[in-house]
Amino acid sequence: MDIAKKIEKAMKMEREELRKEFKYYLRSQEIAESTVQTRSTDSFYIWKNVSKDDFWRIIESENFEIEAKDLLYETLSKKSKGDADSLTNGYLSHLRKLREFIFSDDFMLDDVNNEEYIKKFLLDIDCLDALSEWTNKFNLFDILKITRTEIRHSNMLGWLLSPSENHGLGDKILKGFVQYIVENFLNDKDVLSILMKDFYSFEIQREWRNIDIIAKSDKENLVLCIENKIGTSEHDNQLDRYREIIESTYSRYTKIYIYLSPEGEESSSPIFWHRMSYQNVLEIIEKSVKNVELLPEANLLINNYIEIIRRDIVEDQKLADICKKIYYKHQKALELIMKNKPDEISEVADIIKNWVNKKKNVIKYDKIDTKNLIRFRTPEMDNIIPESEEPNSGWKTKNHYFYEITITGKDILNCCIKFVLNSQKCSSEQKEIFEKINELYPVKKTKDDWDYRCHFTTSTFKIETKEINEEKIHEKLDKELQEIFAFQQDFMSKIKI
Repeated sequence: MDIAKKIEKAMKMEREELRKEFKYYLRSQEIAESTVQTRSTDSFYIWKNVSKDDFWRIIESENFEIEAKDLLYETLSKKSKGDADSLTNGYLSHLRKLREFIFSDDFMLDDVNNEEYIKKFLLDIDCLDALSEWTNKFNLFDILKITRTEIRHSNMLGWLLSPSENHGLGDKILKGFVQYIVENFLNDKDVLSILMKDFYSFEIQREWRNIDIIAKSDKENLVLCIENKIGTSEHDNQLDRYREIIESTYSRYTKIYIYLSPEGEESSSPIFWHRMSYQNVLEIIEKSVKNVELLPEANLLINNYIEIIRRDIVEDQKLADICKKIYYKHQKALELIMKNKPDEISEVADIIKNWVNKKKNVIKYDKIDTKNLIRFRTPEMDNIIPESEEPNSGWKTKNHYFYEITITGKDILNCCIKFVLNSQKCSSEQKEIFEKINELYPVKKTKDDWDYRCHFTTSTFKIETKEINEEKIHEKLDKELQEIFAFQQDFMSKIKI
């Protein structure tokens, strides 16, 4: 692309859009993040403080150095309290870098050039070797897919807290939990007596009256209540309800309430529920296993658990720094990968596209799709709704209608087909047909300046993401298509053009 075309395209961009592209470029140069932020902000000083037109006039100027310096000095002298000479030199160096970027081969504005970002990433794929310390390890919790499953963490903690279990740590974990509370929250005459308890006398209960973990000792008259939250939050005044249950059931016991969360968030009832983070749990476990010779099986399980806490719940600073460095260097490529990564909706969308292609004898597939929408037309409706001479619809097509197969939901997906009209730049003939359609199949709410209207929707069918079956989805779509054909037949029998 020549310089003139680069400038022409760049001038159509919003400031933040161009700034974002510039930041991609700066990060790919492995420049310090503080420099990236400063340079990507200061280089737009003229645009922000003078005008967009003056900014582009300076960028295009053959006397860039002189004109940019003069305008920056003039503006900074009026708007800044600092030394205009030194400030001008700094702003000029940043603007010069932006100009070099716009004129360079690294300034890519066409989607096709996204391939270049992926290519650069693949050529530098060795940068991922720094992650091998985390990615090449066997971890039981990864295999079982329970790294962020709250109930599984509660089960693991319940096992570790129990002095009578076969993990080989005795009462170390339970004592560690109690010591954490005593040292950080309690300040009364009972502290010493709590620390002197026989922790081997404690019994662990899971999900008793819906409470995540209870550690109680009838001998020591002490009950420890833990509410564990990972990826969820409180609901239905549950902490107050749980405390009422504990207070009434263990009225004569000393009671300790712990609200456990990844970041150690404060609960809705901080007077009673003491906050605790998974970083605190990690420190307790690591201290407890130190200098203890565990059985191989227990050692593997506990060390795997420590790894997933550090990696998936508590931020591992070393890992975070490595990931940040890789991300900044190949930000554009990684965002493109994430944008196009396969998921349940993408899998179902591909199945639906296969179905649409198989039906090409009765429907027309234009491939005007999004992630959640697959669009098609029919010959019958094409005969009724004429096309425009130019691709001026909201979809940038000549036709102003589509049948849209929609996919919504998460764990259970909902799927149906909608008949949608678009009025953008429609002709008087098209508009007349649209109003007749609205008379026959009125929408609940309509206005004169509408853009999109849906006049017919098939029944909705559900897709279990845990068990995606192509054959069943195609069968259900066949039924939906029959509803479409019935709608069209009814429509054609009523409309008179």
